[in-house]
Amino acid sequence: MKYTQKSLIVFLAAVITASLIAEGLWISGGPGWLMLLLMWMPGVSAMIAAVVSLREKKEKVSAKALLSSLHIKNSRNGWILLGVLIPLVYLLVPYMIYWKIYPENFAYTGVPLNLVLKDILPVMIIGVFANTISAAGEEIGWRGYLFPTVHERKGLKKSLFITGLFWCAWHLPLLIFGDYMAGAAVWYKVPAFILCILPVGIITGLLTYRSGSIWPAVFLHAAHNNFDQAVFGVITRGENMMYYVSETGCLTVLCAWVIALIMLRTIGKEN
Repeated sequence: MKYTQKSLIVFLAAVITASLIAEGLWISGGPGWLMLLLMWMPGVSAMIAAVVSLREKKEKVSAKALLSSLHIKNSRNGWILLGVLIPLVYLLVPYMIYWKIYPENFAYTGVPLNLVLKDILPVMIIGVFANTISAAGEEIGWRGYLFPTVHERKGLKKSLFITGLFWCAWHLPLLIFGDYMAGAAVWYKVPAFILCILPVGIITGLLTYRSGSIWPAVFLHAAHNNFDQAVFGVITRGENMMYYVSETGCLTVLCAWVIALIMLRTIGKEN
């Protein structure tokens, strides 16, 4: 196997311990930079695990070997573009439906489309690139190391679900004890978040598998965070919005699963 059992244990121990500490400090009211640090815990843990794996197999530990083992390599622009467009679909469609149902909760109700685009397009484009800094930290860990490691042991479909569920669980302390996805009751937002982020994890894993690179996953993750938190979420209000849109909305869950299931059908019986 490319990734040793010892390296997997090291990764899990490192990412769980370090993340819980960072999440605890954040929940306790720590500084804002803790969130960036937290998002890099999976990436740093993956780098440590990759070094452990290379040394166990008596392979040379070099920058080239490390980058290759974590799938940090060039990708076709088409895959990266797809990584940006997919979250645009599964996030924008739910928001548009919500704005249609509750026009009073849309900040641009009655404003011409050209003025809306003039305001939000710069943020949509620039924000994606800015968010890659934090998204890369997570994706190096989740899709660069954990997904291919589990794939070797469990096959493609199981690895997509296992990695996606682990990614969901990583967020749970922030959901339960912090103010992440505030606006929905904990009893609702925890299962809703899992039902939403699991298909996103499947989609992200499939993009990594097909492209052979983590960059489509990084851009998908960056686009997802930017579109939801800095664009659509900012121009939407309403006490009930988190039950319809964002990462806990029933409409987002539906749209994300439709795309994930369509993509899953393309892999057939691949392992």
